[in-house]
Amino acid sequence: MVILASFITGMFASASASQVLNVFITNFPKTHVGQEPASLVTLRCQGSTVIALELFCWRSHSDGTISQNFTVPVGSVLVVTDVSWRIDGGRGYAGNSTIFTIELRQHLSNQRSLVFISYQVADVDGVAFKDEHLTSGFVVSPGVTMMAQGSNLLVILYGYLVNTG
Repeated sequence: MVILASFITGMFASASASQVLNVFITNFPKTHVGQEPASLVTLRCQGSTVIALELFCWRSHSDGTISQNFTVPVGSVLVVTDVSWRIDGGRGYAGNSTIFTIELRQHLSNQRSLVFISYQVADVDGVAFKDEHLTSGFVVSPGVTMMAQGSNLLVILYGYLVNTG
């Protein structure tokens, strides 16, 4: 509070109240990833029952509602900053090594690109899970399909949308 008071009296002693308010509003801190809160995205994804390896994602909104079949909007890219994944292989899978990957597939050229890889050993119940914060993240463009392999797979993706113009 002392720092705030010093800042206001030292920097804005001659400024009007509306000027002070304008500085605080225009310089209000963004989220921890430097983005506006409205651009943050949380996706809950599972393997598609229709198309092999394709991730089917629901977007969770801040009011608790969800949108099914999330796709990156045209004119934006999705920057994924964190990945949480869980694969339940059953008790017979206990102690086994699990490699989880995410690939991006471009439909027109049918090319696939590996963008995320993670490793974990399944616990006594045959469940492998991990939460990972990515240093630089990866980018998903409109029209690209995210793909992952695994039965009984659950993936949570955290990131933000960036307007590309």
